[in-house]
Amino acid sequence: MGSQEKPVGNKRYIIETSLMAIVGLPILMQVAVFTIVQLSLSELLASALASLITLPIGYLWAKKNNLPSSFFARYLPVLIPLIYCLLLWSLAMFIGKGDFTHSVFEYFMLLIFPFLGTSLIAIFTGQLWITILMPLVGYLCFALGLAIGTKKLGKNMNVTRGRLPVLGLCSALLILTACQGYQRETHLVTENSALTVNETISLWDYAPFKKEGSRLTALSSPATINIDNEWPRVDGATAAYPIYASAVQALYQGLDYNSVDPYIASRRTPEAYKALIAGKTDLIFAAQPSEQQKKLAAENGLTLTMVPLAQEAFVFIANKDNPVKNLSVEQIRAIYAGQINNWQEVGGENWDIIGYQRPEGSGSQTTMLAKVMQETKMRQPLESEVAAGMGGLIRRVANYQNTTNALGYSFRYYASQMNHNDQLQLLSVNGIAPTPENIRNGSYPFSVNVYMITAGQPTPNTQKLMDWFLSPQGQKLVEDVGYVPVRPTK
Repeated sequence: MGSQEKPVGNKRYIIETSLMAIVGLPILMQVAVFTIVQLSLSELLASALASLITLPIGYLWAKKNNLPSSFFARYLPVLIPLIYCLLLWSLAMFIGKGDFTHSVFEYFMLLIFPFLGTSLIAIFTGQLWITILMPLVGYLCFALGLAIGTKKLGKNMNVTRGRLPVLGLCSALLILTACQGYQRETHLVTENSALTVNETISLWDYAPFKKEGSRLTALSSPATINIDNEWPRVDGATAAYPIYASAVQALYQGLDYNSVDPYIASRRTPEAYKALIAGKTDLIFAAQPSEQQKKLAAENGLTLTMVPLAQEAFVFIANKDNPVKNLSVEQIRAIYAGQINNWQEVGGENWDIIGYQRPEGSGSQTTMLAKVMQETKMRQPLESEVAAGMGGLIRRVANYQNTTNALGYSFRYYASQMNHNDQLQLLSVNGIAPTPENIRNGSYPFSVNVYMITAGQPTPNTQKLMDWFLSPQGQKLVEDVGYVPVRPTK
């Protein structure tokens, strides 16, 4: 038990400690985490707690073994696996840019195969931080246990040369890991269903020919046309669904709840344009197409024809407790360009501005780019990661979370009717509120049209349906649903 150990003793200690670090500790920690998870704790917390068992193991290891007198021989068997894991993690974070859905993290998990059980938990829960948390905490606690045992038992080192460079490398890797984690989390949002305001609805509530509980709008007078064959296939944005679903129920004769499905869909704006261009639908109801959607149509030899159906407002939303009630166009543009980052800069509280965006190709994002940002480049959108159905992660643009410092955008119909929320306010822009009157007279800066869009020559019944929508009865339906009509309703 002295401080002068023979080389053969050092060799045996190094081999046994290396095996403990590479095989024994991972097995013990993973058995512990599977046990602790049964207590209904979160997987992340369970992994951290399970890793702590290596602290007493390190102490007992110091007590049981003849410890080498040099720092390298004593601690490197456990520090090398730690450095290995941290280097691989830092490299994966750099290559994947912090995106846990990147394939580089699959290779990372393969390269730390002793922690296979932990990797499986991470895959099926979406908590990929577990894959670095367990080896990090586990190896550090084991090394700490060794150090405590060394001090308590008086097994001090005679040779400490090289200690500072090794500890410096470990510290640098820990700092790098922390910085990478911070950078990743600044662009990620943990979504809370109680705070989420998104552009989705339950299509079941608006299903045509549904016998009970329908939220569709009935015509205020007998239908002026009927379509009883070759029914146009309609599709479009979620916000427009109540308009065209109400029309389908009122005008499509000879169909019922079970037979109407081939003729109506709500794929949302990006997929609706794809379906139209692919010939899977005849008419869509949506915002203006993006440049990519126009390009896709041209590549297929088609021209998109847009006919205005209704007027709508592109609105900016915030929490009702936010004292800011108005933003100028220049302020909005500067916020989403990353030039303004605090509500205090626009007359509000000293809060960071959390600016939410919408997915690329959606009607809201296309309108934001075309009408508001114009030539100004937008900042990187906030994103969220959600667990996929069969394990793994899906990374997507984060839905608006209605916290007091949040800012988002949508269409007025979404925010005020489809997803009405008493905790939400619609901001004025340039001092003008997005009211129906201001939309109608054009004074609100971001009044936009909802279009009926066809690709190529419409079928006779498709043209018949479009003409009806522009008639007084069709425009009255538009108004009754909650939009501002583009033509007289009488």
